[in-house]
Amino acid sequence: MTIIQKHSYFTALFTLILIFSIFTVVNHNNEEAQMSHVQIEEGDTLWTLAESFSGETPHQQWIDEIMKENGLTTSKIVAGQSIKIPSDRLKYAPDETIKLAGDAE
Repeated sequence: MTIIQKHSYFTALFTLILIFSIFTVVNHNNEEAQMSHVQIEEGDTLWTLAESFSGETPHQQWIDEIMKENGLTTSKIVAGQSIKIPSDRLKYAPDETIKLAGDAE
């Protein structure tokens, strides 16, 4: 009898652990890839960024999530700083090339 047949439970357990580990690594890499960096400009605040990027999410909830993701202990951000926001939130960014009838020149 071969070793694999003799220890089939251990082989199955090892295989499941290996598959779970690979899945975890791949899933973690996908989550990291879904983040985009936004360069903070003069006058930006987390609140103004929330107005541009939060979509349907309440502003304060979005700010709390961004602070947690970026390891911020205060809501203060400075020009030149780069923060991570979810890439799917970039679709909420205003398109500066679109001019509406009420926009002043």
